Amino acid sequence: MSWPRSLRWRLTLAFTAVAGVAVLAASVGAAVLVEHAVWGPIDAALTEEAETLIQLGDAARAGDFAGAVARVGSERDFGGERDFGDGKFVRMRAADGRVLAASGAIPSALAGQAVPAVPATQFATIGQGRTAYRIIWYAAPGIGWSEIGVRVGRELRTLRRVQLAIGGSAALLLGTLALLAWAITTRATAEIDQLAAQLETLEAASLDRRLAPGRTSEVDRLVAVLNRVLSRLETAVGHLRRFTADAAHELRTPIAALRAHLEVALARGGSPDGYRNGLLDALEQAERLGRVAADLLTLSAVEAGAGGTDVVRLDAVAREVADFLEPVAQEQGRRFACESERPVAVCGAPDLLKRLVLNLVDNAFRHTPPSAAVRLAVHADDGTATIEVNDDGPGIPATDLPQVFERFRRGRGATTGTGLGLALCQEIATRHHGRIALESAPGVGTRVIVTLPLADARAGF
Repeated sequence: MSWPRSLRWRLTLAFTAVAGVAVLAASVGAAVLVEHAVWGPIDAALTEEAETLIQLGDAARAGDFAGAVARVGSERDFGGERDFGDGKFVRMRAADGRVLAASGAIPSALAGQAVPAVPATQFATIGQGRTAYRIIWYAAPGIGWSEIGVRVGRELRTLRRVQLAIGGSAALLLGTLALLAWAITTRATAEIDQLAAQLETLEAASLDRRLAPGRTSEVDRLVAVLNRVLSRLETAVGHLRRFTADAAHELRTPIAALRAHLEVALARGGSPDGYRNGLLDALEQAERLGRVAADLLTLSAVEAGAGGTDVVRLDAVAREVADFLEPVAQEQGRRFACESERPVAVCGAPDLLKRLVLNLVDNAFRHTPPSAAVRLAVHADDGTATIEVNDDGPGIPATDLPQVFERFRRGRGATTGTGLGLALCQEIATRHHGRIALESAPGVGTRVIVTLPLADARAGF
């Protein structure tokens, strides 16, 4: 038989087993005490009678115990408590087993019994029912021993009744404890059943629901853990839904454009220039598709918390980005400078931080004319690292500023880009426990500021 998997059954059986051992031990102890209480006074009186018999025999002439046995056997008031009537016998034996004197009716159970060797005092109960006797064999040094017995049928019946009462009470108590254990475990596991019922009703569309607090601290702690898990699951599902919606929204246009260009190229037919122009247009749309897909995947990974955690030198990252974009600035004839006062270290993912700086500078390059200067600066102050990207471009209208960090939001007149650059920068900054802000005005230029906690100013990133 396999052990039940139900927690309720396991707790009930375990408690019942422990309680059974305790009840059994208590029952045995109670039975022993009752038996001692029944036989103790009788054994003490029998011992006293045996000692009296020896003393009376010694007072008479040596070896003549007939008178002593007759006197002891005639005493009906046994121990001063009850009259045994003819339910008492006395017998004196010599060392070789011969009967020296006897009084009273000898029980039939002793008639055919072999002569015992009595090195010391012994007690026994023989017979059943009304013919039961309690007997003492009392050693008499130099003489032999005495046998004294009294009928104890009533005491034996009382003892049996008490033992049955103890056994019945023990069984009743154990059954009551088992039922009590079942009731307690049922009540204790009822909250778990309710919790399971609540979880069964949760679906992807209802992950915003939270489980009700429990009535006990253990269940309440479990509810708190499950609610945190639901919160993380809701966030993950939200990221997945957003990614799916963004992909469906943004990929639809370049895919349609790619198909249209291919259909036009096929329709023109015959002309190599027509094919070439159609393929170039298709290649442009394919490249746009690749950029959108890459930005979406990067944004989704950042939202999901992907990326390792290392100590990153922001000043080195800024110089690496500046070296990478310097040829682009020279080709455009643009003034571009990178400034870094001293080493600036933060905790984060190196690839993401590099992507952050690269997106900000590339955004400034693409949305300003070549005549506008762009400056990249990294510095630290009061436990905070700051990345600044300034440009002397035309600026952003005040009506557009609230939407600059929205996904797929592109500036007026922009023909390139995916509209995910600043949104991705914001997610990366948030992922690193930082903030990003943008200041701009028409005719003045734009300034983007990213603040991150320094590596030595935070414990346990």
